[in-house]
Amino acid sequence: MPIHLTVVVLRWVQFGSAVVALGLPLFQAYASVAVSNPSARRVATIAGLVLAVASAVGLLAQTAMMAGGWGAVDAAAVGYVIQSMSLGTAHVVRAGLALLGTTVLLLGGGRRSAVLVAAALFAGAMASFAWSGHGASSEGSAGWVHLAADVVHALAAAIWVGALAGFSLLLLHRGPNDGQAAARALAGFGMIGTVAVAALAFSGVVNATFLVGPDGSRLLTSSAWGQLLVAKLALFLLMVWLAAQNRYSLTPRLERALAESRDSEEAIQSLRLSVGLELAAGVALLGLVAAMGVQTPPASM
Repeated sequence: MPIHLTVVVLRWVQFGSAVVALGLPLFQAYASVAVSNPSARRVATIAGLVLAVASAVGLLAQTAMMAGGWGAVDAAAVGYVIQSMSLGTAHVVRAGLALLGTTVLLLGGGRRSAVLVAAALFAGAMASFAWSGHGASSEGSAGWVHLAADVVHALAAAIWVGALAGFSLLLLHRGPNDGQAAARALAGFGMIGTVAVAALAFSGVVNATFLVGPDGSRLLTSSAWGQLLVAKLALFLLMVWLAAQNRYSLTPRLERALAESRDSEEAIQSLRLSVGLELAAGVALLGLVAAMGVQTPPASM
């Protein structure tokens, strides 16, 4: 596999595992019906471990891409990237925070305090992506605005897509009270999801302002980065539409079925399909973001 493609795949794995590692503990914290769900803790723990490993391997791949090949990767080259570049430091910090978060989840036994501590550690790991991407490319005081917007963008994405992973676990589990648990969690996520989407949209506009630049709009459809951005926006709009369907149509339908003591299986199946599609779109969107990270935005051309 070419080095640049390896870097993209490893970035995708890091994004996906970070979203799950952070999003599931947060979901457990605010959706109390899921706090005692061992499946959620197990998946989050595995995701944290994958994030730590992928971050370490990703550092080697980034070093190889900059050095011109895998043969040029040695301790001196890796040390130089870690000590001299924010990208290298971010990978090390990400791997360390992921390991700490995983350890807390393993030893915490599902206690709410442990879940919150793990979420804070994974939030730090998620924020580190801003230092290893285009968010760290701007200079001066404006650079801090760009960096902050990138951090908000990453955390909001984790809240949204991570919650979808939590909902999927709830909807796939078949227990006597899981329908009611899923309905309560979906209804309770409404305001949090709305804030996450608003934060994503606002921070995305800020990021685009820095990365496209005043003269870069003409390059959007002619550059690889611009084409990926257009595809990302299309997936984002699809996810917003699916989220609106879940909140305003499918969740009330499930609540009515439960309130009237009717068979709720059909309503659960509809929600399961919709949430699954939304989660799949989110995973695909993360792949586009991973690919955008190795492309040159119009403002840098």
